[in-house]
Amino acid sequence: MNKINKYKNILIGLTITIIIIIIIFTIDVIIETPNWSFFDIDFKNKNNIISAYGTLIGGILSFLSILFVLYGLLEQRQQILQEKKNEQHENKQKLLDKLKLLVSYFNSTVDDIIAQGDIFKEFYEKEKENPSKMNVMYFIVNNNFSRIIDMDPLTTYKAIRMNFSDKKKWEKLFLSIYSIFDFYSESIIDLRSKYKSQITFKVKVHRKIGYEIDNVVTLASRLGDKYRIDFPADYMNKKWVILVDNFIREYHKYLKKCDTNGIPSDFREISDNHLLPFIKQAMILRNTIGYEKSICLKLVEKSSSIRKKINEIEFNCINYAKDIEKQYEEYYSIDNKHLKELITIKEKIDIKVNL
Repeated sequence: MNKINKYKNILIGLTITIIIIIIIFTIDVIIETPNWSFFDIDFKNKNNIISAYGTLIGGILSFLSILFVLYGLLEQRQQILQEKKNEQHENKQKLLDKLKLLVSYFNSTVDDIIAQGDIFKEFYEKEKENPSKMNVMYFIVNNNFSRIIDMDPLTTYKAIRMNFSDKKKWEKLFLSIYSIFDFYSESIIDLRSKYKSQITFKVKVHRKIGYEIDNVVTLASRLGDKYRIDFPADYMNKKWVILVDNFIREYHKYLKKCDTNGIPSDFREISDNHLLPFIKQAMILRNTIGYEKSICLKLVEKSSSIRKKINEIEFNCINYAKDIEKQYEEYYSIDNKHLKELITIKEKIDIKVNL
Protein backbone atom coordinates (compact mmCIF):
# COMPACT_ATOMS: atom_id res chain seq x y z
CA MET A 1 0.00 0.00 0.00
CA ASN A 2 2.85 2.42 0.78
CA LYS A 3 4.57 1.59 -2.54
CA ILE A 4 1.39 2.39 -4.44
CA ASN A 5 1.11 5.76 -2.70
CA LYS A 6 4.76 6.39 -3.58
CA TYR A 7 4.14 5.58 -7.25
CA LYS A 8 1.03 7.75 -7.27
CA ASN A 9 2.99 10.68 -5.87
CA ILE A 10 5.64 10.17 -8.60
CA LEU A 11 2.95 10.22 -11.30
CA ILE A 12 1.38 13.33 -9.82
CA GLY A 13 4.80 14.97 -9.75
CA LEU A 14 5.45 14.01 -13.39
CA THR A 15 2.02 15.29 -14.41
CA ILE A 16 2.58 18.64 -12.74
CA THR A 17 6.03 18.87 -14.33
CA ILE A 18 4.62 18.11 -17.79
CA ILE A 19 1.86 20.68 -17.37
CA ILE A 20 4.48 23.27 -16.39
CA ILE A 21 6.55 22.33 -19.48
CA ILE A 22 3.46 22.71 -21.69
CA ILE A 23 2.80 26.13 -20.21
CA ILE A 24 6.43 27.17 -20.74
CA PHE A 25 6.43 25.99 -24.39
CA THR A 26 3.10 27.71 -25.00
CA ILE A 27 4.38 30.98 -23.57
CA ASP A 28 7.58 30.62 -25.61
CA VAL A 29 5.58 30.18 -28.80
CA ILE A 30 3.46 33.20 -28.02
CA ILE A 31 6.35 35.53 -27.23
CA GLU A 32 8.04 34.59 -30.54
CA THR A 33 5.48 36.84 -32.23
CA PRO A 34 6.30 40.63 -32.32
CA ASN A 35 3.79 42.69 -30.42
CA TRP A 36 2.29 39.44 -29.08
CA SER A 37 -0.77 39.19 -27.02
CA PHE A 38 -2.65 36.26 -25.47
CA PHE A 39 -5.07 34.45 -27.77
CA ASP A 40 -3.60 36.23 -30.82
CA ILE A 41 -0.94 33.91 -32.26
CA ASP A 42 0.36 34.49 -35.76
CA PHE A 43 -0.42 31.15 -37.44
CA LYS A 44 0.39 32.45 -40.98
CA ASN A 45 3.97 33.64 -40.49
CA LYS A 46 4.91 31.14 -37.72
CA ASN A 47 3.53 27.96 -39.26
CA ASN A 48 6.82 26.07 -38.75
CA ILE A 49 6.93 27.00 -35.10
CA ILE A 50 3.26 26.23 -34.67
CA SER A 51 3.69 22.84 -36.40
CA ALA A 52 6.65 21.95 -34.22
CA TYR A 53 4.75 23.13 -31.16
CA GLY A 54 1.74 21.04 -32.08
CA THR A 55 3.85 17.93 -32.63
CA LEU A 56 5.62 18.44 -29.32
CA ILE A 57 2.43 19.10 -27.40
CA GLY A 58 0.78 16.07 -29.00
CA GLY A 59 3.60 13.81 -27.86
CA ILE A 60 3.57 15.31 -24.39
CA LEU A 61 -0.21 14.92 -24.11
CA SER A 62 0.04 11.30 -25.26
CA PHE A 63 2.61 10.65 -22.61
CA LEU A 64 0.37 12.48 -20.13
CA SER A 65 -2.56 10.25 -21.05
CA ILE A 66 -0.36 7.21 -20.37
CA LEU A 67 0.41 8.65 -16.96
CA PHE A 68 -3.32 9.07 -16.32
CA VAL A 69 -3.92 5.44 -17.27
CA LEU A 70 -1.12 4.31 -14.96
CA TYR A 71 -2.59 6.45 -12.21
CA GLY A 72 -6.00 4.86 -12.75
CA LEU A 73 -4.48 1.39 -12.57
CA LEU A 74 -2.71 2.31 -9.35
CA GLU A 75 -5.99 3.65 -7.94
CA GLN A 76 -7.75 0.41 -8.87
CA ARG A 77 -4.95 -1.67 -7.38
CA GLN A 78 -5.06 0.38 -4.20
CA GLN A 79 -8.82 -0.07 -3.94
CA ILE A 80 -8.51 -3.84 -4.40
CA LEU A 81 -5.81 -4.03 -1.73
CA GLN A 82 -7.89 -1.87 0.62
CA GLU A 83 -10.93 -4.09 0.11
CA LYS A 84 -8.77 -7.15 0.74
CA LYS A 85 -7.36 -5.53 3.87
CA ASN A 86 -10.86 -4.67 5.08
CA GLU A 87 -11.98 -8.23 4.40
CA GLN A 88 -8.99 -9.62 6.31
CA HIS A 89 -9.71 -7.28 9.20
CA GLU A 90 -13.35 -8.33 9.18
CA ASN A 91 -12.41 -12.02 9.13
CA LYS A 92 -9.92 -11.45 11.92
CA GLN A 93 -12.60 -9.70 13.97
CA LYS A 94 -15.01 -12.58 13.32
CA LEU A 95 -12.44 -15.09 14.51
CA LEU A 96 -11.75 -12.95 17.58
CA ASP A 97 -15.49 -12.78 18.26
CA LYS A 98 -15.52 -16.57 17.96
CA LEU A 99 -12.94 -16.77 20.73
CA LYS A 100 -14.95 -14.32 22.85
CA LEU A 101 -18.03 -16.49 22.42
CA LEU A 102 -15.92 -19.53 23.33
CA VAL A 103 -14.74 -17.77 26.49
CA SER A 104 -18.34 -16.96 27.40
CA TYR A 105 -19.29 -20.62 27.05
CA PHE A 106 -16.17 -21.63 28.99
CA ASN A 107 -17.03 -19.37 31.94
CA SER A 108 -20.55 -20.71 32.22
CA THR A 109 -19.46 -24.31 31.71
CA VAL A 110 -16.66 -24.25 34.29
CA ASP A 111 -19.02 -22.72 36.87
CA ASP A 112 -21.68 -25.33 36.13
CA ILE A 113 -19.20 -28.22 36.32
CA ILE A 114 -18.09 -27.03 39.76
CA ALA A 115 -21.70 -26.54 40.87
CA GLN A 116 -22.64 -29.99 39.55
CA GLY A 117 -19.69 -31.43 41.45
CA ASP A 118 -20.99 -29.85 44.67
CA ILE A 119 -24.36 -31.50 44.03
CA PHE A 120 -22.69 -34.87 43.47
CA LYS A 121 -20.70 -34.51 46.69
CA GLU A 122 -23.73 -33.58 48.76
CA PHE A 123 -25.65 -36.53 47.33
CA TYR A 124 -23.05 -39.26 47.82
CA GLU A 125 -22.33 -38.08 51.37
CA LYS A 126 -26.03 -38.31 52.26
CA GLU A 127 -26.39 -41.60 50.41
CA LYS A 128 -23.45 -43.16 52.26
CA GLU A 129 -24.67 -41.88 55.63
CA ASN A 130 -28.34 -42.79 55.14
CA PRO A 131 -28.55 -45.21 52.19
CA SER A 132 -32.10 -46.36 52.95
CA LYS A 133 -33.50 -42.82 52.71
CA MET A 134 -34.77 -41.41 49.43
CA ASN A 135 -31.89 -39.02 48.85
CA VAL A 136 -32.29 -37.16 45.59
CA MET A 137 -29.86 -35.54 43.16
CA TYR A 138 -30.57 -33.08 40.37
CA PHE A 139 -28.64 -32.14 37.28
CA ILE A 140 -27.91 -28.60 36.13
CA VAL A 141 -29.29 -27.89 32.68
CA ASN A 142 -26.39 -26.59 30.60
CA ASN A 143 -26.56 -26.54 26.81
CA ASN A 144 -23.12 -24.98 26.47
CA PHE A 145 -21.56 -28.43 26.06
CA SER A 146 -23.57 -29.06 22.92
CA ARG A 147 -23.24 -25.43 21.78
CA ILE A 148 -19.45 -25.65 21.81
CA ILE A 149 -19.44 -29.06 20.16
CA ASP A 150 -21.92 -27.85 17.52
CA MET A 151 -19.84 -24.75 16.72
CA ASP A 152 -18.23 -24.92 13.28
CA PRO A 153 -14.96 -26.78 14.03
CA LEU A 154 -13.20 -25.24 11.03
CA THR A 155 -13.95 -21.69 12.18
CA THR A 156 -12.86 -22.54 15.71
CA TYR A 157 -9.71 -24.14 14.29
CA LYS A 158 -8.94 -20.95 12.32
CA ALA A 159 -9.60 -18.78 15.38
CA ILE A 160 -7.20 -20.85 17.50
CA ARG A 161 -4.60 -20.93 14.73
CA MET A 162 -4.77 -17.16 14.14
CA ASN A 163 -4.43 -16.28 17.83
CA PHE A 164 -2.12 -19.06 19.01
CA SER A 165 0.10 -19.70 15.99
CA ASP A 166 3.00 -18.21 17.97
CA LYS A 167 2.59 -20.93 20.59
CA LYS A 168 3.88 -24.47 20.35
CA LYS A 169 1.32 -27.27 20.08
CA TRP A 170 -1.57 -24.91 19.31
CA GLU A 171 -3.29 -27.77 17.47
CA LYS A 172 -3.23 -29.76 20.70
CA LEU A 173 -4.99 -26.82 22.36
CA PHE A 174 -7.73 -26.98 19.73
CA LEU A 175 -8.14 -30.76 20.10
CA SER A 176 -8.15 -30.50 23.91
CA ILE A 177 -11.11 -28.13 23.83
CA TYR A 178 -13.27 -30.56 21.91
CA SER A 179 -12.06 -33.69 23.72
CA ILE A 180 -12.76 -32.19 27.16
CA PHE A 181 -16.19 -30.88 26.21
CA ASP A 182 -17.03 -34.17 24.49
CA PHE A 183 -16.10 -35.99 27.68
CA TYR A 184 -18.12 -33.81 30.05
CA SER A 185 -21.12 -33.81 27.72
CA GLU A 186 -21.15 -37.61 27.54
CA SER A 187 -20.35 -37.89 31.25
CA ILE A 188 -23.39 -35.85 32.30
CA ILE A 189 -25.64 -37.86 29.96
CA ASP A 190 -24.27 -41.14 31.32
CA LEU A 191 -24.55 -40.07 34.98
CA ARG A 192 -28.10 -38.80 34.45
CA SER A 193 -29.10 -42.09 32.83
CA LYS A 194 -27.54 -44.15 35.64
CA TYR A 195 -29.19 -41.95 38.29
CA LYS A 196 -32.57 -42.34 36.62
CA SER A 197 -32.12 -46.11 36.58
CA GLN A 198 -30.93 -46.13 40.20
CA ILE A 199 -33.71 -43.94 41.56
CA THR A 200 -36.32 -45.97 39.66
CA PHE A 201 -34.93 -49.16 41.17
CA LYS A 202 -34.79 -47.64 44.66
CA VAL A 203 -38.37 -46.34 44.49
CA LYS A 204 -39.57 -49.74 43.33
CA VAL A 205 -37.79 -51.54 46.18
CA HIS A 206 -38.96 -48.94 48.72
CA ARG A 207 -42.55 -49.45 47.68
CA LYS A 208 -42.17 -53.21 47.97
CA ILE A 209 -40.54 -52.96 51.42
CA GLY A 210 -43.20 -50.50 52.56
CA TYR A 211 -45.91 -52.89 51.42
CA GLU A 212 -44.26 -55.80 53.26
CA ILE A 213 -43.92 -53.75 56.47
CA ASP A 214 -47.64 -52.94 56.29
CA ASN A 215 -48.26 -56.65 55.76
CA VAL A 216 -46.27 -57.49 58.92
CA VAL A 217 -48.28 -54.95 60.94
CA THR A 218 -51.50 -56.47 59.56
CA LEU A 219 -50.35 -59.98 60.47
CA ALA A 220 -49.44 -58.78 63.96
CA SER A 221 -52.93 -57.37 64.40
CA ARG A 222 -54.40 -60.61 63.08
CA LEU A 223 -52.35 -62.58 65.60
CA GLY A 224 -53.85 -60.52 68.44
CA ASP A 225 -57.33 -61.16 67.06
CA LYS A 226 -56.70 -64.92 66.96
CA TYR A 227 -55.61 -64.92 70.59
CA ARG A 228 -58.65 -62.82 71.53
CA ILE A 229 -60.92 -65.39 69.88
CA ASP A 230 -59.17 -68.37 71.46
CA PHE A 231 -58.59 -66.80 74.90
CA PRO A 232 -61.19 -64.03 75.31
CA ALA A 233 -60.70 -63.71 79.08
CA ASP A 234 -56.95 -63.29 79.36
CA TYR A 235 -55.59 -62.96 75.80
CA MET A 236 -53.86 -59.69 76.72
CA ASN A 237 -51.67 -61.63 79.13
CA LYS A 238 -50.35 -63.92 76.41
CA LYS A 239 -46.68 -63.24 75.70
CA TRP A 240 -47.06 -63.28 71.92
CA VAL A 241 -49.94 -60.80 72.17
CA ILE A 242 -47.89 -58.54 74.44
CA LEU A 243 -45.02 -58.68 71.94
CA VAL A 244 -47.06 -57.83 68.83
CA ASP A 245 -49.14 -55.23 70.68
CA ASN A 246 -45.97 -53.44 71.80
CA PHE A 247 -44.53 -53.70 68.28
CA ILE A 248 -47.67 -52.20 66.67
CA ARG A 249 -47.94 -49.42 69.26
CA GLU A 250 -44.28 -48.37 68.94
CA TYR A 251 -44.39 -48.54 65.15
CA HIS A 252 -47.45 -46.31 64.88
CA LYS A 253 -45.90 -43.96 67.42
CA TYR A 254 -42.87 -43.64 65.15
CA LEU A 255 -45.05 -43.00 62.06
CA LYS A 256 -46.95 -40.29 63.92
CA LYS A 257 -43.65 -38.66 64.92
CA CYS A 258 -42.52 -38.65 61.28
CA ASP A 259 -45.85 -37.18 60.18
CA THR A 260 -45.71 -34.45 62.86
CA ASN A 261 -42.16 -33.45 61.88
CA GLY A 262 -42.92 -33.66 58.16
CA ILE A 263 -40.17 -36.17 57.45
CA PRO A 264 -40.34 -39.51 55.61
CA SER A 265 -39.96 -42.74 57.53
CA ASP A 266 -36.49 -44.27 57.62
CA PHE A 267 -36.20 -47.98 56.83
CA ARG A 268 -32.94 -48.20 58.78
CA GLU A 269 -34.65 -46.94 61.93
CA ILE A 270 -37.60 -49.28 61.35
CA SER A 271 -35.19 -52.18 60.87
CA ASP A 272 -32.95 -51.46 63.89
CA ASN A 273 -35.47 -50.02 66.38
CA HIS A 274 -38.63 -51.95 65.55
CA LEU A 275 -38.09 -55.11 63.50
CA LEU A 276 -34.84 -56.21 65.17
CA PRO A 277 -36.16 -55.91 68.77
CA PHE A 278 -39.31 -57.73 67.69
CA ILE A 279 -37.27 -60.59 66.15
CA LYS A 280 -35.02 -60.86 69.24
CA GLN A 281 -38.01 -61.13 71.59
CA ALA A 282 -39.70 -63.57 69.22
CA MET A 283 -36.61 -65.80 69.33
CA ILE A 284 -36.78 -65.80 73.12
CA LEU A 285 -40.44 -66.85 72.97
CA ARG A 286 -39.63 -69.49 70.39
CA ASN A 287 -37.07 -71.02 72.74
CA THR A 288 -39.41 -70.92 75.72
CA ILE A 289 -43.04 -71.38 74.69
CA GLY A 290 -42.49 -71.95 70.95
CA TYR A 291 -44.56 -70.70 68.04
CA GLU A 292 -48.00 -71.07 69.59
CA LYS A 293 -49.65 -70.29 66.29
CA SER A 294 -48.43 -70.61 62.70
CA ILE A 295 -48.81 -66.89 62.17
CA CYS A 296 -46.08 -66.31 64.76
CA LEU A 297 -43.57 -68.04 62.50
CA LYS A 298 -44.78 -66.01 59.50
CA LEU A 299 -44.22 -62.78 61.42
CA VAL A 300 -40.64 -63.73 62.24
CA GLU A 301 -39.89 -64.88 58.70
CA LYS A 302 -41.36 -61.77 57.08
CA SER A 303 -39.63 -59.44 59.53
CA SER A 304 -36.29 -61.12 58.84
CA SER A 305 -36.93 -60.96 55.09
CA ILE A 306 -37.66 -57.22 55.29
CA ARG A 307 -34.45 -56.59 57.21
CA LYS A 308 -32.53 -58.53 54.60
CA LYS A 309 -34.04 -56.50 51.78
CA ILE A 310 -33.28 -53.26 53.61
CA ASN A 311 -29.64 -54.36 53.96
CA GLU A 312 -29.51 -55.25 50.27
CA ILE A 313 -30.90 -51.92 49.09
CA GLU A 314 -28.51 -50.09 51.41
CA PHE A 315 -25.58 -52.10 50.06
CA ASN A 316 -26.66 -51.24 46.52
CA CYS A 317 -27.06 -47.53 47.36
CA ILE A 318 -23.70 -47.33 49.11
CA ASN A 319 -21.97 -48.84 46.09
CA TYR A 320 -23.76 -46.37 43.83
CA ALA A 321 -22.71 -43.53 46.14
CA LYS A 322 -19.09 -44.72 45.95
CA ASP A 323 -19.28 -44.66 42.16
CA ILE A 324 -20.58 -41.07 42.26
CA GLU A 325 -17.80 -40.20 44.71
CA LYS A 326 -15.22 -41.61 42.30
CA GLN A 327 -16.69 -39.62 39.41
CA TYR A 328 -16.64 -36.49 41.57
CA GLU A 329 -13.02 -36.89 42.67
CA GLU A 330 -11.72 -37.68 39.18
CA TYR A 331 -13.75 -35.23 37.08
CA TYR A 332 -15.91 -32.81 39.09
CA SER A 333 -13.92 -31.73 42.14
CA ILE A 334 -12.28 -28.35 41.75
CA ASP A 335 -8.84 -29.98 42.10
CA ASN A 336 -9.18 -32.66 39.42
CA LYS A 337 -6.74 -32.47 36.49
CA HIS A 338 -9.41 -32.37 33.77
CA LEU A 339 -11.14 -29.33 35.21
CA LYS A 340 -7.77 -27.69 35.83
CA GLU A 341 -6.87 -28.23 32.17
CA LEU A 342 -10.19 -26.69 31.12
CA ILE A 343 -9.57 -23.65 33.34
CA THR A 344 -6.01 -23.32 31.97
CA ILE A 345 -7.31 -23.31 28.39
CA LYS A 346 -9.92 -20.72 29.33
CA GLU A 347 -7.27 -18.48 30.89
CA LYS A 348 -5.07 -18.74 27.78
CA ILE A 349 -7.96 -17.70 25.56
CA ASP A 350 -8.87 -14.92 28.02
CA ILE A 351 -5.40 -13.42 27.63
CA LYS A 352 -5.66 -13.40 23.81
CA VAL A 353 -9.17 -11.95 23.82
CA ASN A 354 -8.22 -9.12 26.22
CA LEU A 355 -5.04 -8.05 24.38
